[in-house]
Amino acid sequence: MRDKIIIALIVLSLIGILGLYISLADFSPKNSDKELLKKIDSLELKIDSINKQKDSVRIVIDSTHVKIIENEKHYQERINTIVFQSVSADSSYISDYIRFHRSKRDSLNIQ
Repeated sequence: MRDKIIIALIVLSLIGILGLYISLADFSPKNSDKELLKKIDSLELKIDSINKQKDSVRIVIDSTHVKIIENEKHYQERINTIVFQSVSADSSYISDYIRFHRSKRDSLNIQ
């Protein structure tokens, strides 16, 4: 019986010591914690800045993609115009081209 009382006193004293330690412990952030919080805040600002840059880059990419599609349409229209024109139009273009460049060559006296 006496052993049980001693064990109970030891357990109660341990609980008391632990309670006293917890009540006296300072759980406020320390200086190193405050510095870490400042670093986290600055990183959040940096992340926001990077996200804004990412959004602006996406806008530029999207507008460039639209321009590429427009250029492809224009190119396809010109290709169709060239490919599907008549033979007489082709021969007229070639003869005008030769005449124009021959006159340039003659004006430069190149033989």
